[in-house]
Amino acid sequence: MPSNHHNESLEKEIKKHASDYITRESSRVSLITITRADFSFDNKHIVIHVSVLPERAEPIAMNFLKRHQDDIRKYVVKHVKGGAIPWFRFTLDAGEKNRQRVDELLREDEE
Repeated sequence: MPSNHHNESLEKEIKKHASDYITRESSRVSLITITRADFSFDNKHIVIHVSVLPERAEPIAMNFLKRHQDDIRKYVVKHVKGGAIPWFRFTLDAGEKNRQRVDELLREDEE
């Protein structure tokens, strides 16, 4: 099993190249941001958490990511050297969404 340092380095590379693909191929109707990535226990899968703005575009963005997840992985495999690339699954980052809501409420409170 790869070390934590290896996973951190691989996670960084996966996020970078997956973001490049998403930026290049998405319709730009929304802003899709990769917030974090979590490896499965066996390192064969990785859950990539995203935030989407505007919020109303979340279903369209998630549909795009689901349709393109194999192509995104192929793009990452092509650009990342040294190591097996896990299978991808995309999900909305509820933690990031909650943080944004708290920020919004704090701004409203200051006004």
